[in-house]
Parts: sequence; structure tokens; C-alpha cells
Amino acid sequence: MAKKRRLRVRRVVDVPLREVSGVCLLRGRRGVMSLFAIGDRVAVAAWARLPRKDSARLDWRKTSIARLTGSRLPKHDPQIEAVCADGAGRVLLLQETPPRAELADIAASRVVASIALDVPGRDELARSWSDPDGSRGEGAVFLRGGHLLVAKEKRPSAFIEFGPRGARSRGFVRGVQLKDGARWPIAAGDHRYVALAVWWPDKTLAKACADFSDLEVAADGRLYLLSDKSGSIARLDDLAPGGGTASLTACWRIRKIDGKAEGLAFTPSGRAIVALDTRKARHNLLLLEPAIVGRKRFGRPLH
Repeated sequence: MAKKRRLRVRRVVDVPLREVSGVCLLRGRRGVMSLFAIGDRVAVAAWARLPRKDSARLDWRKTSIARLTGSRLPKHDPQIEAVCADGAGRVLLLQETPPRAELADIAASRVVASIALDVPGRDELARSWSDPDGSRGEGAVFLRGGHLLVAKEKRPSAFIEFGPRGARSRGFVRGVQLKDGARWPIAAGDHRYVALAVWWPDKTLAKACADFSDLEVAADGRLYLLSDKSGSIARLDDLAPGGGTASLTACWRIRKIDGKAEGLAFTPSGRAIVALDTRKARHNLLLLEPAIVGRKRFGRPLH
């Protein structure tokens, strides 16, 4: 097993949301990047322009996700568990109950596509996915070809690739994932995606991450996993097309967390950002050190 390193909390920030459940970086006009956060208590998103320095102040703005044209999310208890953004500035909102996702263009105030997520069959995974009280998606990242990789939280924990019925699994291989700055290719309208492949954690990953709380692709092109129960961040190995087992290549333990770790992102300097699910909209975003991802991979300053 890769040596487990420790991450310290360098800075604590207030996000004006209760029960933050997801966070990501959002690309805006002229390449300006913002930190985008959502919660599962009310259908409201908050975002703040990402400053040049990790220590600079974040000025947050808020908007109602339920008011987007075409959205089917309820105003209260929307069950949004994860968010990720493509290179066109659109965000995918992953809903746990019912299991579905909405691809939203926040700037245009509309939903581009709605995607039902189905796990057919009668095995343990399918039964858990269809159980109204079961655990479903807690993290998501875009794959090429319009596919979606989802982290199922627990009972059982797994990685599931979703795509159109009959499509071939693509997996997650460093260097062939959705490129930074690329638009996720999906047609407007309603879609039904099915599970194309499943990856089960091997013993080492299962021990390091007792549950799966979020997924993120960092600027080094690698896949990172956040675990709330274990208080850890794992860097994953490639997920071979067609399914199989998932393993880690490195693991970090987060020290002194006061809240449920639900969201994962990275600063331009490679430091991990962890969003916390807390009852109050205070002390719910952590900046950790040392850096996990190499600084040079991020290129020039974002703005």
C-alpha cells in the first residue's frame, strides 16, 4: 500500500450555504475560474471568483438552481450530492434521489440536458441503486463520448460508468479523459443512461476509503477520491474500460475535520479544497496543505 501522508488545514472559509455537498472549479469567460459550490438542503448554488493567492478573500454570489429554465429540482431538499463543470462553463448537478443529473448553463439560466441514471439487473448493486433508502451517487466526473463516471457512496461502494444503452465502456485512463477546456458532448433534451461498467475497490482502497464522498480530476489528469468516514483523499489508478477493480496510487489523511467531508476540488497551486456538510453556513470550506498536485501542471495564472 502507498504510504499514507497527512494534510493539514491551512485555512477555513465560510461558504454561504448550509449542508454543502459538492464543489468544483467553474470556467467562465476569458478563462476566468470560479469556485462553485452547491448544497443538498435547498436548491441554491454559490460561487466566487478564484483569486490569484490562496489567502485572498472570496466574494460569494448565490443563485437558485430550481429557477433555471427546464430544471426539475425541487426548491427544498433537492438531494444534490455532487457537481462538476466542463470547459464550456456548464455544470452537472448529480441528484441522489431520484438518481438523475442535470447539465446546466448557469450563465444562460437554463438546463441543457436531463439524464436519468439506471442500473439494470437484480444483483446487489442494482438492488441498492433502486432502493429508495439506498446509497447512490456522491461524486461525478465527465468522460469522453458523453459518458459519466459516478462514485456510489456505500453499501456497496463502487465506481459506475454511465452512458447510452449499447455504448461501449471507455473507462478512465489518464491522457484520454475529457480534456481540460473541452465541452462535454451531449445533445439537448432528455436522456436515459445505463450502467456500462463497474469498478469495485480492492482491499487497499476499501481500507483507505471506507466510503466514497466525491470525485475530482486534477490538472495532472489523475482521478482523486474523497472519503468522509476515513477522512482521506486517494489518488486512483486508471480504470480500465469494461470494469474490474479500482486501486489507489497514493493516499493522504486529513487532520482535524469538524464536519462531514462532502466536496473536493483543487487550487491552482495544487492544494486540495474540501467542502463540509454543516448545519450552519460557517467554517465549511477547508484549504489543505501541502500541495497534492504539482504546481507546474496548472500552467499560467488563471486570471
